[in-house]
Amino acid sequence: MTLPPFHPFSLEYTANPKPYFAQFHAEGRLVEHEEFGAWFAHDYDAVRALCDHPQMSRRPSVTQYSEEEMEARLARWPILDARMSGGPPPEDEEYNDQLVLRKVLAPDFRPGTIRKLAATIRDVVAKHCAPIQWEQEVDIVKLVQGVPLTVIAQLLGLAESGPNAEIFLTAGPDFFRGIGPLVSDEAKDRAEAAAHAMIQVLAEEVEARRTAPRDDLISHVIEEVDQTEGMDPGEVIPTLVVLLAAGTDTTRLTTSLAIKTLLEHPDELERLRANRELLPNAILELMRYEGATKFLARSTLEDVNWKGQTIPAQSSVLISILGAGWDPRVFEAPERFDITRDLRGSLSFGFGRGYCMGSHLARLQLKELLDFFLDHLPVGASVDPAQMVWDPSNAFLREIRSMPAQLR
Repeated sequence: MTLPPFHPFSLEYTANPKPYFAQFHAEGRLVEHEEFGAWFAHDYDAVRALCDHPQMSRRPSVTQYSEEEMEARLARWPILDARMSGGPPPEDEEYNDQLVLRKVLAPDFRPGTIRKLAATIRDVVAKHCAPIQWEQEVDIVKLVQGVPLTVIAQLLGLAESGPNAEIFLTAGPDFFRGIGPLVSDEAKDRAEAAAHAMIQVLAEEVEARRTAPRDDLISHVIEEVDQTEGMDPGEVIPTLVVLLAAGTDTTRLTTSLAIKTLLEHPDELERLRANRELLPNAILELMRYEGATKFLARSTLEDVNWKGQTIPAQSSVLISILGAGWDPRVFEAPERFDITRDLRGSLSFGFGRGYCMGSHLARLQLKELLDFFLDHLPVGASVDPAQMVWDPSNAFLREIRSMPAQLR
């Protein structure tokens, strides 16, 4: 079968990028796409190296936005500032925003801290996913989308039955689906309205915590920002938004794709159902086989050389974690789904300076979600790929709008 030309933001690539991976791995090179003005990395070695390369910046907008476009972007999205939005770092100081963010957020995302949330997350999952116990058909995407939002809301300290939590949970999906550069104007308008609602919620909560601190994430971030050189109080809300954006949609989509993969491999599903000790490794294999991340966006601060190819300074680079997981030089027979596969060296949560700080929380949420589904998914449940609704407008995630599952 002849593949359509590689279009990184097409429906074909979003829904099934794997045939393209085979082509790229055979060529063993970075792909320069002139139409999009970007370089693409799919090989394991390239992805691993670029995730941790000192000349790779998390500021993809260095080349994507002119000064005028950046001003317009910040005007539309007041929740952002130059550091959070990808603008140039301050010229007169050594300021590594990612290291600062990690310092600010790290205490709340250590493994020991996260483990204490297991019972809370289990209750959230049971509340949101209960319909699989009696419904004939459910939309998996819609069923699970409230879980990561609710977990984050509880971490923030929003009262579960309070109006701010309700606004947060209602506005969240529209906000996160309207940030990308390829989304429609209608989606951007919905996202803008949602952003203002969420900003108002966060502003009220931050003001309340400054008056009466609590043992929650908002209070901890306020304290860390106030004590961190190079940050000012106005960066509390943008810091929280970075956390929200990173910790919600990825979990929703990863869970949905994991359920799809397990239903398509009933032998592995039953193997996992019978032995939950395999769950930690199974999560990595599910992410390797059918991960939710389309690309990590980076830009080069200086020329970057890779195996005879030179990526010029100030180039956009899109890194495929999923492509790395399908590299046959590292993962034998990558088309085989095997929950006992040796996954040492997995890049599913990134690598080095590009490693996901929220990986422990993500793993715990995925574990509790999959545990619940393994307990309650009827034998013979199925997903018809033809009924799945993909949205290729998300430049960075493999966005699924709908995934109906026939349960009974």
